[in-house]
Amino acid sequence: MAVGAETIDNERLPHVFRNFDIAYLGIFAPHVWIYCVAHRVDLDFGGVLVGIPLYLALSAFMLVVMLLAWKRNMKRIAPRLDWPLAVLQAAATVLLVLPLPVTGFASAIVAAVAAGIGVAWLYLQWAPFYARLDVRDAIACIFAAMAVGSACKIPIDVLPPLPAAVVLAALPFVSVALVRRALRLQPPVKREPRLFYGENPTSIPWKILFGVAAYSLIIGAIQGMPIEVAPLPVWLATTVHHGAEVVVALAVLWWVFARGGLLRFSALWQATLLFTATGLFFLPVIGPEWAAWALLLVSIAQTLVVMLFWVMLADVAHHSSTSPFVIFGSGWIAYTLPFALGELGGRAAGFNDAGSTVLAVLAYVLTIAAVFALNESTFSQRRIFADLDLPTPEQSAFASIDAGCAALGQKHGLTPREVEVLQLLCKGRSKSYIAESLFISENTVRSHSKHIYAKLDVHSKQEILDLIVAQ
Repeated sequence: MAVGAETIDNERLPHVFRNFDIAYLGIFAPHVWIYCVAHRVDLDFGGVLVGIPLYLALSAFMLVVMLLAWKRNMKRIAPRLDWPLAVLQAAATVLLVLPLPVTGFASAIVAAVAAGIGVAWLYLQWAPFYARLDVRDAIACIFAAMAVGSACKIPIDVLPPLPAAVVLAALPFVSVALVRRALRLQPPVKREPRLFYGENPTSIPWKILFGVAAYSLIIGAIQGMPIEVAPLPVWLATTVHHGAEVVVALAVLWWVFARGGLLRFSALWQATLLFTATGLFFLPVIGPEWAAWALLLVSIAQTLVVMLFWVMLADVAHHSSTSPFVIFGSGWIAYTLPFALGELGGRAAGFNDAGSTVLAVLAYVLTIAAVFALNESTFSQRRIFADLDLPTPEQSAFASIDAGCAALGQKHGLTPREVEVLQLLCKGRSKSYIAESLFISENTVRSHSKHIYAKLDVHSKQEILDLIVAQ
């Protein structure tokens, strides 16, 4: 058959894994920097005081970049910003991490603003690279970078101020060097046409951004509230926290690329948000001993949300004609600005009877956001992660795929309609595409898919392709 085992094996792994280069994981640098600076426990002026101006400055600078991207070609401006802003951020890092004689409230605020501008560009400089990745490459880069970055956070968190400052001040320069190399090694661009049922494929998914903003507001409020927790040893807290993040990242990579499973963005979002809302609801009554561990779990969920959100923005940008600086900028503002406002609100509310009431209300709002803003219909309408249904085979293999599916259907007792659905699935068509092509509903397609998988005794489309090859 024309569909050989070598062709299918090559499609198991994305381009960035088959042609691996460390530059593809460079987004770990801003992830590590922003966490290890904003959450460093030995800052004399307190992490919350740093976090608020940092995130406000980050949001404001991203808005400026978005406006520039609308008005002119950012491709010519962007390279000129890389090194100057890296220097600015490195200098701000030294002021924020080292206990210098000049360090005080005012200098910390100035340094936080400068650092916010620097880290804003540290993220946005990666926007053109991720906009050109297909969703499988984006997932590979982001979750592999999450695993590497979380592993790096463990030793950095426990370093004394001087070596920590040296390492963190170097990260902006590492990011610049890696993003430039990654752009030179950019994987081939694949853009498949999509059907959108009247939805503008180039538009920003504002409804989803609203759900993200609601989530970020609540997380910021938790950061700002003086919640009573029993202190954990730094080495234990950071090892459990970031070690769990590494496990989660590797689990996602295994599920998508080894198991061939789908990444249901809406289901993961809702599970994470509902988990966080439940934790918020019970946080006032579980006591200081358990509160520390509950907050660790919320932080792990927060990291997963950030990674999923970055993948979503990459998928939207990949299929959009809108500037990637606009898409990533609007998305990141939806996350960072509510976070800063939530911190301010949390500090104002405190953690007394009124604060407990605020937490309960926020948990309820978060649940509402999960149900209405981040539901399955919102994501399916925008075709978020639709390209994950199956790597599209070469068109020259379609005839062999049709013949192989027909043979499987005859052998395993599939109906003619199930064979049609199977052929389209194996060609990499999404369920929405199949529904429109066969003039049936998506629920009917899902029903046919379940019957097909049961009759063939498989769990993924990769296993179906393996059956075709085995014939």
